[in-house]
Amino acid sequence: MMEIAPAPHRRRLSPFARVLIALGVFAPVTFLALVPTMFGLQRYVVANESMDGGISRGSVVLERRVPISDLKVGDVITYDPPPASGVEGLLTHRVIWIDGIHLQTQGDAQPTPDPWLVPLEEPVMSRVVVSIPYVGLPFVAPIGESVWLLALIVPGSALLLLLLQDSMRARQPRPGPSQTVGTSPR
Repeated sequence: MMEIAPAPHRRRLSPFARVLIALGVFAPVTFLALVPTMFGLQRYVVANESMDGGISRGSVVLERRVPISDLKVGDVITYDPPPASGVEGLLTHRVIWIDGIHLQTQGDAQPTPDPWLVPLEEPVMSRVVVSIPYVGLPFVAPIGESVWLLALIVPGSALLLLLLQDSMRARQPRPGPSQTVGTSPR
């Protein structure tokens, strides 16, 4: 009688290793998505190069809403430029002048101040507390919809295939320790 050894069993990750991997993947995302809001901070991604030298394009800035009276020259704020400015969307620039009714801003990479005054009509404004470079680059990268779709489908499909494979393995009966696979005698 000849015994044939079964194929070596692929070692499964321990629950502890799975938790570590999950934390390694989800902890940074959770940190950037949830923790700032727990501390009353807002998140923005800097989408242009106008603050290069201070805050680079693709940085995530964490900001706190502060009273207008707390703003000082040198603070970096995110605001909605006046409609007449021709700039659409939020803008993150440095405060270079305040008179109590208006303020003026300038991008660190810009040679001249912004050509408009920002009216101080609201009681609060978002002031940058910290910036985290490069984290927001995927959100401002010039890629098309098909690339984003591919970036979602490929990992999602791989995860689904791994789950199906795990499920199929769990359904297959495993030989007990005393069972051996052999051939019949001749």
